[in-house]
Amino acid sequence: MPLGIVIALPNEWGYLGPAFHARTGGTIMGKRTFVGRLGATPVVAMVGGVGKVNARRASAQLCDTHGATALLSIGYAGALDPELRRGDLVLSAYSLNGLNEAPSVGDMEREERLRGVADASHEHHVYVGPLYTADRIVARHEEKSALFSRSGCPVVDMESYAVYSEARARNLPFLGIHTITDTAEEDIPALEVINPFLMSESPWRYPRLLFHVLKRPKLFWDMAMLSRDAKIAGRSAAHFLMSNQKHLAELAREMRALGASAKTPPVKLSGAPLPVAPPA
Repeated sequence: MPLGIVIALPNEWGYLGPAFHARTGGTIMGKRTFVGRLGATPVVAMVGGVGKVNARRASAQLCDTHGATALLSIGYAGALDPELRRGDLVLSAYSLNGLNEAPSVGDMEREERLRGVADASHEHHVYVGPLYTADRIVARHEEKSALFSRSGCPVVDMESYAVYSEARARNLPFLGIHTITDTAEEDIPALEVINPFLMSESPWRYPRLLFHVLKRPKLFWDMAMLSRDAKIAGRSAAHFLMSNQKHLAELAREMRALGASAKTPPVKLSGAPLPVAPPA
């Protein structure tokens, strides 16, 4: 029974796939899946799409179809902590999205285990902390600062909470591995074009993007910078995965054993919403 890996974008998997010695596995409900291994540990990955709905669906499919014994959320994230730089790695044992549920004992034990992995990684800037999952792209530095103050999470994405909550509901271990694309001090450009493109699965999204770029030549520069940032982040994550394969494989075996032996009933996450500041 494999580890289940949820990744949002094909671009992310393009960098990360070789680290898992992956090969094409087929499609499930129209989503590409890949099978491979981390060390001797089998893995199956699904490119599920952007957002919590897609991530939750991918997580459930990995468990129901492939019998995943642990769930991993891997990919790009934005920095909330000003100390983080582009290409830095953040390892997470749990995720938040504005609910007050406390991490489990298992989450906290796994977080301590992740600190050992981070300390053993001498070639990278690796941090350990919880993820925050937002309903939309957090693009402006004022929003990032406010969210960091409110949540204490060093990074933000749009999928990890769905993967974490599915894992916790099934009493499975969760692990997040994310690489920074944009720092806390910078704004993401061209959001009005990028956001619809990322959220769409239509084959027409590429012609639409080209149309917008042709109308506004400055978007050529913005898109080039976003592509550069993604390349830095993707290569950093792939190198981290490959150079730390021994430590990650040991952790993966522990997680897989825990998930395979889990027999307690599913846990339903709940909690009172945290106050949410209005967008800047």
